[in-house]
Amino acid sequence: MRNANVIEFPKAQSVRKRLQDKAQEQKAVLVLSIASVLIMTVFLNQWLVRGPDQGVAAAGNRGVASFEPSTFAKDVKWEHDLAKRMAREKFTAAASLAEAPTLRDELVFGFLEGKYGMKTVEGRIESLEFIDAQAGEHPMQIADKAEFLKKYSDAFGVQFAEVSLAQNSSGEQVYSLIDSSKEIVGKAQFVTDDQGRVQAINFAH
Repeated sequence: MRNANVIEFPKAQSVRKRLQDKAQEQKAVLVLSIASVLIMTVFLNQWLVRGPDQGVAAAGNRGVASFEPSTFAKDVKWEHDLAKRMAREKFTAAASLAEAPTLRDELVFGFLEGKYGMKTVEGRIESLEFIDAQAGEHPMQIADKAEFLKKYSDAFGVQFAEVSLAQNSSGEQVYSLIDSSKEIVGKAQFVTDDQGRVQAINFAH
C-alpha cells in the first residue's frame, strides 16, 4: 500500500498542474477578448467624435490606407442602436423606480427617439441637432411645429404662451415665442432638408 501511494502521488500532481495550466490559459484568452472589445469600442468612439474626415486624415498620416465612412456603417449603426436602447431602458427603469422622467427626458428620448443631440446654455436648450446620419437613420418629420413648441415649452426653458410663424422659406421656418403679456421672448428656428425633415432646431432667447 505504501508503494502504491508513492506511485500515484506524482500522477495526481501532474493532473493538478495540467488543470491549473488550462485554467490559466482560459483566463488569458478571456482577458485578451475583453481587451479587444474595449479597444474596438474606444476606437469607434474616437472615430465618431473626430468625424470621418479627421479619421481619414489621421490614418493617412500613419501610413494606413484611407477608408470610407461606409466601412463602419454597420458597426456605427449597432452602437447608435445600442445607445438608444440603453437610453430607453434607463428611461423606463427610472419610471418604474418612481423617479418621474422630466419633460425634457420625454422630449429627447421619447418624441425625438434619441436621434438629436442637445446643447444647453444656463439650463435652457439652445439647439437640438440631428446626429444619427452615419447610423443609417433619417431626420424626423414634425408636422405641426407650433403645437410641438407649445407641448414642450417647459422643456426648452422659455416661458411662453403663444407661438406665431414669423418666417417660412425653403429649408427654414422661424416661430416667435410670445408670453402672456404679448411680448416676444424668443425665436425657434427649424432647419429642414429638401423633404421637410427637421435637421436642427435653434433657439434664440
